[in-house]
Amino acid sequence: MKEERNIPILFTLAIAMVFIGVSIAATGCLHPSQVAEERIDWNLTLIGDGEKVLSYNEIRAMQSHEGHGGFFSTVGIVNGPFKCRGAPLEELCDLVGGINTTNTVRVSAPDGYLMVFTYDQVRGDFVTYDPATMKEMPHRGLTVILMYEQDETLLSETTGGPFRIAIVSEDEILTEGHYWVQWVNRIEIQ
Repeated sequence: MKEERNIPILFTLAIAMVFIGVSIAATGCLHPSQVAEERIDWNLTLIGDGEKVLSYNEIRAMQSHEGHGGFFSTVGIVNGPFKCRGAPLEELCDLVGGINTTNTVRVSAPDGYLMVFTYDQVRGDFVTYDPATMKEMPHRGLTVILMYEQDETLLSETTGGPFRIAIVSEDEILTEGHYWVQWVNRIEIQ
């Protein structure tokens, strides 16, 4: 007799679990890495010797670089350091002819924000700061990346995604925040 009473309870629990799963999927509450990549409609325009437009998925399919980096704002608010993953900026430039010592690289976003990087900066020449003390610190090699993943989570619009510039190292370092361009959609070699 007890077994017959448990069947409706188990059935009700199974239905409730299915309902909760469908509700989560329908409201978009899934972890960003669970969202199908095809849903991110964002292109990056590269301009150099020619012009090339890459989709979000094409950038994600490129060889990635991983490192640690964070930034601080002009009023001293510290963000990170984070574990960052993305496509190296210098390799993206190589897709449209590469850069040399006389070039600068303009990185811009649809909101009008623009940052110009020198050849040396594209190759990792920045002042770095200790996250604990905010004092200048030496660093091992730095790499500038077009980041799409922060702390193993895809960037969202609120974290500067789908693409954001990041300056990373093997060490946990900070750099000045104005270099960390959000919502990047255009990279131009001049």
